[in-house]
Amino acid sequence: MDIKQLRAFLAIADTGSITRASETLHLVQPALSRQLRMLEDELGTTLFERTPRGMDLTDAGARLIDRARRALREIDGARTDILAASPGAVRGTVELGLLTSQSEMIAAPLVAALRTSHPDLLLRIFTSYSDRLREWLESGDVGLAMLTDYKQSSQLDMQPLFAEQLCLVGGPALEDHGREPIGLQRLVSLPLILPTFYRGLRLILDHASEAQGVKLNVIAETNDTRVQKEMLHLNLGYAVLPINIVAAEAASGQLKFTPLANEELQRRTGIAVSMMRRNSLAVRAVANELNALTRTLIQEGRWVGATWIGED
Repeated sequence: MDIKQLRAFLAIADTGSITRASETLHLVQPALSRQLRMLEDELGTTLFERTPRGMDLTDAGARLIDRARRALREIDGARTDILAASPGAVRGTVELGLLTSQSEMIAAPLVAALRTSHPDLLLRIFTSYSDRLREWLESGDVGLAMLTDYKQSSQLDMQPLFAEQLCLVGGPALEDHGREPIGLQRLVSLPLILPTFYRGLRLILDHASEAQGVKLNVIAETNDTRVQKEMLHLNLGYAVLPINIVAAEAASGQLKFTPLANEELQRRTGIAVSMMRRNSLAVRAVANELNALTRTLIQEGRWVGATWIGED
């Protein structure tokens, strides 16, 4: 088997359709079908069942999928190691996508670290919310991105970094709910200022509240954390945010927070790079530096409320 066959297999598995997989890989359907047929012939078994609903994995296909992802990751890592050992410095331009809410913590230290380790590398930083970052990554507008609440995909290599504890945040004049962790049942009657629908933190809250059969009292929505904070300072309601975002203001008494107890109420962040194209040494260099930086920030206690879940 070769890399093209594995990419074809993963694309079909993730999309459930040869048509959609061919669009994802920018490959005509006959060529994609040929790659799959060659892989099945080599393995001596079928990897998909062709059904009216699409392409369903067989037991053999289900056993192959994780190994296929791991194999592509190892190949890409080997290429990076070989290039890194070659003479010459890492050069080039890398476009990096960061969450707006995390960029203040990461951007400047990352640039400082890269100036020391790879001074000939130019980093361009773009900030937005997670869904938009994923769109930019899949379209090639950025070379890598930090995504939250990610799902595995044939198009992206996702490496977990850390999980952040969420908290209920209120203004100074609102009731203080203390520092003991509370559950969703306490949030039902509170006026909440939340992110707009289908965005990272909102999805976490909606899924958790549906699972517990409760309905949240949402009085305002915004996709901008700064706007949320302005409303909090005016005591208009409560927000649900990672502790690190409000740690400084809580310490000064401008805001107050109460941790949320449910493990489902955590925001997980990872590094994502495209698996659909050959990644440059520069992209991998930035990914490695980003991994090391976030781990250091967490281990030194500077990223409040975060727990490292990446590789040791």
